[in-house]
Amino acid sequence: MKTKKLWLALVLCVLVPAVAHAAASPKYNAATIFTSNSTVTLIPSTNGSGTLSGINCIFPSNASGASVKVIFTVDGAASTNFIIDPTNLEREDSGGGQFVSGWLPFHLGFSSSLQVQLNNTSLGTANINCWATWVLN
Repeated sequence: MKTKKLWLALVLCVLVPAVAHAAASPKYNAATIFTSNSTVTLIPSTNGSGTLSGINCIFPSNASGASVKVIFTVDGAASTNFIIDPTNLEREDSGGGQFVSGWLPFHLGFSSSLQVQLNNTSLGTANINCWATWVLN
């Protein structure tokens, strides 16, 4: 009986650190797009499964109609995208009167890879800052 308990204790000592190490790893990325007709990477191509939690973008008060296209490539499939237009966003009450998207929740799961890019081709030019939160399992 004591031998079984000893083996159980040894197995637990080996497995508990491995399980703790396997916990999800939260990530935070930032990118700025400012050159016309360009693409920048917000989240480089990942390896492994996880979840994109959200994206937040801030446009300057003088964005002059500049928008940004957010391009997602999930699990190597064809890319999908959407455009964030600052004219549809709230404007800061304080500070420089920037246009802020707030955190746009996605909860977009991926099983093998994720890449997120920002593009402004034919969407105008401004200093647009974006952030992403995501988790790699």
